[in-house]
Amino acid sequence: MLVERDNLLGGLSASMDAALAGDGELVFIGGEAGVGKTSLVRALAGGVAARCRIRTGSVDNVTTADALAAFHDAVPEIRDLLAGDGDRIALFRALRAALAAGPSLVILEDLHWADEATLDALRFLARRLDGVPALIVATYRHDEVTARHPLTGLLGDLATAPRTSRVVVPPLTVDGVGVLVDAAGADVEPATLHARTGGNAFFVSELLAAGGTSLPSSVSDAVLARFSRLPPAAQDAAAAAATLGTSADAALIAAVAGRDLDAVDLCLDDGVLVEAPDGIGFRHVLARQAVEQGLSALRSRQLHRRALREVLARTPEDHRRIAHHAAGCGDSATAAAHAALAARQAARLGAHREAATQFRAALRHGVAGPERAGIFVALSYECYLTDQLPEAITARQHALELHEVHGDRAAVGEDERWLSRLSWFLGRGADAERYATRAIATLEPLGPSDALAMAFSNLAQLRMLAKDNAGTEEWGTRALELATRLGEVEIQAHALNNLGVAAMLEGRLPEGTARLQRSLDLALAGGLEEHVARAYTNLGSVAVDQRRYPAGLRDLEAGIAYCEEHDLDSWTRYMQAWLCIVLGEVGRFDESLALATTLLDSPGISPVSAIPAAAAAARAAGRQGDDATGFVALATSLASGTGELQRIAPAACAASEDAWLHDRSDEIPSHTEAAWALALEHGDPWAVGELAWWRSLACIVPPPDLDAAAPFALMLAGDGEAAVAAWEEVGSPVWAAYAAMLDPDASHADARIRGLDGLGATAAAAAVLRTRRERGLPAPRRPRASARANPGQLTARELDVLTLLARGLSNPEIAATLVVSPRTVEHHVSAVLRKLGEPTRGRAVAAALREGVLDEV
Repeated sequence: MLVERDNLLGGLSASMDAALAGDGELVFIGGEAGVGKTSLVRALAGGVAARCRIRTGSVDNVTTADALAAFHDAVPEIRDLLAGDGDRIALFRALRAALAAGPSLVILEDLHWADEATLDALRFLARRLDGVPALIVATYRHDEVTARHPLTGLLGDLATAPRTSRVVVPPLTVDGVGVLVDAAGADVEPATLHARTGGNAFFVSELLAAGGTSLPSSVSDAVLARFSRLPPAAQDAAAAAATLGTSADAALIAAVAGRDLDAVDLCLDDGVLVEAPDGIGFRHVLARQAVEQGLSALRSRQLHRRALREVLARTPEDHRRIAHHAAGCGDSATAAAHAALAARQAARLGAHREAATQFRAALRHGVAGPERAGIFVALSYECYLTDQLPEAITARQHALELHEVHGDRAAVGEDERWLSRLSWFLGRGADAERYATRAIATLEPLGPSDALAMAFSNLAQLRMLAKDNAGTEEWGTRALELATRLGEVEIQAHALNNLGVAAMLEGRLPEGTARLQRSLDLALAGGLEEHVARAYTNLGSVAVDQRRYPAGLRDLEAGIAYCEEHDLDSWTRYMQAWLCIVLGEVGRFDESLALATTLLDSPGISPVSAIPAAAAAARAAGRQGDDATGFVALATSLASGTGELQRIAPAACAASEDAWLHDRSDEIPSHTEAAWALALEHGDPWAVGELAWWRSLACIVPPPDLDAAAPFALMLAGDGEAAVAAWEEVGSPVWAAYAAMLDPDASHADARIRGLDGLGATAAAAAVLRTRRERGLPAPRRPRASARANPGQLTARELDVLTLLARGLSNPEIAATLVVSPRTVEHHVSAVLRKLGEPTRGRAVAAALREGVLDEV
């Protein structure tokens, strides 16, 4: 009986209508266990069954989540692909094609237990719902989804995706409980029952089914009281169903119970079990758990033994369930063998956390001999992919010990190379170097091999990250020559990437760009997605680092588009963080700040992405006069532990600029001390130049022979006019204004200050004027505030957007009118709302009309 859910059902029905019109939607339905999520979606299905196909799938918690299990049941068209060896993107495309073939309602239950492959498939679909006549409804327990839960990452990634929404099913009110009490004809006070159950619909119905008057102390008691009233044959069937999991066919339940099918029918007649499209099971997982936990140890082992026999006979490929039932009846050898098979199957489909859990189970159940080392290797890799790095390195160390015992030197070398990689991720630079050189020493005597080529390239990457260009060239060349001789394209792409970055950092731009482009071409041709992402990342980030902004924008935007298409979210976020930097440096402050804050709000964002995003946000916010303290603190704290110049220098420069903007230049020496030493050590001319400039504002005279990049060298030499020209060629109006700051000719400074005002960088303009006065230079008069800006300090582009908002245009319509991307419009709209201090578009337009920012339209 559906109570107090009319509004939710109406909203879902409207979403269904919109989806059936041609463009799909995805709705996440959250709520606590038993609150009525399943009843709600079943009511929706009942109402639309005549108009579309109902597809249902669910995830259970009997053992680890089955990779793509929910889609396996809901979209049977992809089952053959699930069993094959095709890549995941092809599988996801087939999944979308199946849903695009005809109108459907897709119900996916209990996503809080879902494997990563299922979540990745949902992420893929959510971004490609155009032209798919389907409503996807995904339920989950929102109170069990923590900050580090994989589903949190998916919800965060899709928070701004079109045609994706979230609703939460609330508990019943006292009046709602009263409706159920009246329907049951129970002699119970609704307020008392509501207080005991918290308005949880399942708890209420179970307590009423148990008699209601005595109010058992727990729902488990209520479920077991109902269970105890069943005939013995029906109790056996219910116990078998509880052992088998969320759902199973009647024949399997009867076989495991050791009873006839009539016993299953008795359970159905009583309502203890219910029929669903994917089989027979309990009405709620809480009921199943109560029955399962109420079984004696002996009875549980007996049922698991029968279940093992039946599942082996019926579905021998279902390694996950076989391993579970084998463990339940104490058959360790079978449990270990099938857990390892289940792990490899999950890993192939991208369910890496589930794969790691199954590999752990295989080890726990006693995999022995040489195979045990292989399981540790596989476990380490799955933990590496799922950001469980301490366990990843521990597992690989166990593998190393076992390989050494068995005298497998090639495997030992591979272990050492991976330990180098894992140590670097954990910030253990010395260990990374030690393992890298050990790997080469172990593998080189064994002769040429793929492993040796990758060991060379691994050391080259470490040298590149440390900005040791000579070391990168030496080891990268050896890696490339050996990989080419062996025909190993992936290692060639890896080595060329390292060599390309080193050449670009040394100033050999054409050579470095050609190497990186060759790496990109090889990766694209070979479908090596991570290497494609890495090539785009380094092409873009090095260009931005060297202030070649047009090239950086081009490569970053191309890389982001590729990674979004292939759902490589961690690479997407990293490149977006670099995009924040270049947007801020070319004067697009609001876009930079909006993108940076979106990134920093993403659950689980890595420090290497958070550092540039926070530094860029600090600069964009500070230049416009907003508080950047939190962004500065975040960038500084995250960067300090890395030991890498490419992380520490941007944070130090952001902190220094913020100090100068707020007339605290005396803080600059402490902000720059560590970065300055690293920059001098590595000889990075751009880092040296910018740090020297900020330190000069704190009255620290730079060394006379400083090797600084040309625009900064001109600024430090006092040649303001040439420095301005250099920065205008780079394309940075901000730095052009900073370069003109100490020009004795006030007219030169005046033009650039007006440029800052026009961009909305009012705090930066004020700081430039203050510094000129402090140095005894003539300060040009700024335009009056009324002429300089409007309330809220909106830029010209933001005023354009606000005007179109006032005309009632949508984001896509504004994008078409202004010939910009919809994402750019989103950033401008966010900036308008923030500056005007209003939460909605309508209120922002009203405020703008009231303040005279806009004329009536």
